[in-house]
Amino acid sequence: MLTKKLPSLSQLRLVSLRFPVIKSEILLEEEVLELYSSPVIGATYNNTFGEENIKKLVKKYRGFDEQKKRTMQALIVSYSKSPDLATSFVSVAVLHALGMRREVEDAYQWAQDLDDKEKFIHHFDIGKSLAEYFT
Repeated sequence: MLTKKLPSLSQLRLVSLRFPVIKSEILLEEEVLELYSSPVIGATYNNTFGEENIKKLVKKYRGFDEQKKRTMQALIVSYSKSPDLATSFVSVAVLHALGMRREVEDAYQWAQDLDDKEKFIHHFDIGKSLAEYFT
């Protein structure tokens, strides 16, 4: 079970600093990051594996116009390669739910270079199953 609290906004923002950002994108990033961290994974029975986070992120993405979808996709793709297991796990689940196969494959490829690659890959597999069930 993933009970680790997700990284803070400032920690995750470091991942996305390589993207040129404008104020509206920063606000969007803050919205997205809030959906990663609330509710806390493992804090309730209904969110044991981040099910609520995954559902809310997918719903948010589907409600956006094309420009915001591109921005959110870029954020989720960058988070899918986070060394924080919970962050990358939720990201891979969301990408899978949205049918972004190439991005999911890229995350799996990235995980191959990790010392604990088996743990990440196992959680990615769980995330994909959750995405199929809950979205």
